[in-house]
Amino acid sequence: MKFKNISESDYIKLFDLIQKKDKSLKIFLFTGQVGSGKTTMIKSFSKKLSVINNTSSPTFNIINEYKDDNKKSIYHLDLYRLKSINDLVEIGFEEYINSGNYCFIEWPEIADSFFVDKYININISINSKNSRDIDITFH
Repeated sequence: MKFKNISESDYIKLFDLIQKKDKSLKIFLFTGQVGSGKTTMIKSFSKKLSVINNTSSPTFNIINEYKDDNKKSIYHLDLYRLKSINDLVEIGFEEYINSGNYCFIEWPEIADSFFVDKYININISINSKNSRDIDITFH
C-alpha cells in the first residue's frame, strides 16, 4: 500500500486501513530517515489504541511500555543505539515481539533476522515539512 502526500492528521486513518487489512498483525516496523515522523506516527497509532500514558521516543531508554484503557501493554522500541544481536538479547527483545502485544519498533534493521513473517513494515519518506510518502508492506 502506497500513499502520497500524507499529513500527520491522516495517520489514524492509515492505522484503520492497516487494521481492516489484517488486524492480527501486532508487530510494526518503522523505517525512514531521522525526523521523518516515525515517533509521531506511533503516537497517533497509540492514541487510536487508547493508550492512557504519554507516548514519547524511547531513544535513550530503548523501550517504553504503554498501557491501553484495558491495562494491556503496548511496546515502543527504538533500536537506533543498539550495535549487535547481543544487545537485542540483553534487552529481552524476543520476549517483546513474542508477547502477542502491539510492538512499534523504530530503526528495526539490526533485528531483521528476528522477523520472518507476521509483521508490517512502514517506510516514511519526507516530501516537505508537513507531507510524507508512506509505503506499507505486510509480511
